[in-house]
Amino acid sequence: MKIIVTYDVKQVLTEQSRASYLQQWQKERSALQQEKEHLQFEMKRLQKKRPSDHKWIADQFEKEIRSRTERMSYLDFKIDQLDQLSPGSEIHDGEIESIQEVRVGEKWHAREQKGKIVIKDGIVQSIVPDSTGKDITI
Repeated sequence: MKIIVTYDVKQVLTEQSRASYLQQWQKERSALQQEKEHLQFEMKRLQKKRPSDHKWIADQFEKEIRSRTERMSYLDFKIDQLDQLSPGSEIHDGEIESIQEVRVGEKWHAREQKGKIVIKDGIVQSIVPDSTGKDITI
């Protein structure tokens, strides 16, 4: 029988991966800042165009602007945390699912746990557990 097993993907922090994360998050933050400025411009433009709907327009746009601001704050927090982590720390980098074979007589306890894939500088370093429940390390 085949089952779906979820694996956590962890990235080992190196100077190369730190620089990559920093660049990615700063780029995302910059895009959010531009979106926020564009929303503010559009809000003012619409308010001038439809003064009778001034409050409704402000409420709708402020909700979107607040959302961008919160995401920017979260990215700032992630950048601060990244600066505090030491090389070799593991960072959660998502989840993937894998289809695995289950046979009669196999131990089930290993199947109940989430697996873990560890990546360092784009190269898979280990997969825990594999179909036999043993660690695979490169």
